[in-house]
Amino acid sequence: MSKRPVVIKVGGSLLALKHLKQELQELLDGLSTHRVVLMTGGGPAVKALKSWCETANTDKASAKSKQQSWYQTPMTDEQAHWQCIKLMGDLTRTLAETFPNSVVVTSWSDAEKAWVADRLPWLVVEPFLRADHARRDHLPESWAVSSDSIAAHLAHRYRADLLLLKACELPRRAVLATTLAKRGIVDSYFPTIAKKVKHWQVQNLPGGTAPEIALDLTAPWPDEQPRRKPARAQR
Repeated sequence: MSKRPVVIKVGGSLLALKHLKQELQELLDGLSTHRVVLMTGGGPAVKALKSWCETANTDKASAKSKQQSWYQTPMTDEQAHWQCIKLMGDLTRTLAETFPNSVVVTSWSDAEKAWVADRLPWLVVEPFLRADHARRDHLPESWAVSSDSIAAHLAHRYRADLLLLKACELPRRAVLATTLAKRGIVDSYFPTIAKKVKHWQVQNLPGGTAPEIALDLTAPWPDEQPRRKPARAQR
């Protein structure tokens, strides 16, 4: 029986964890039924960019109210979207360098070659997204889309499972993707793309951040069925 692929997004908020490498390795060791493709969020750099853009938009609105037509926003949402993706790629490369037997890849076919060579692929998603943009159902270029939706979109395209790793407080009971979005745990577009992914989970890393739980990526979950969550995690 061939192993199923799983896209694992390592949230940028996890960078603050003291034992990130150890905890992530323990999780990967427990995924013997899957072939893993790792990617990252954008981390603090993306948050800083978003804050800067929000401030710029506020300044623009203020200038407009004062009839100062000379003021222009320094970056459009589309430009910010692709800049965030570049920052994700930088972080992916950085984390890949800290893990043994890892290799940075820029396509799904390269990830498959890494599996054959018994290497751990870390995917820089920009080339995939640039090519995917030619398709009618490509992701929106807006702040509604974060690395959560990008990871889900990748999983959808290649019929992979999806695991979003977070370092935040998660619901104590099973909830829908829409509820996770309303609570700010995933981005606002995620419920739309999550419907296209057959198996997905959001969880914290084991050891120090939340009680360890067993991965259940093999159960045949229907779309929008509630997912199990860990009890609680520290921010």
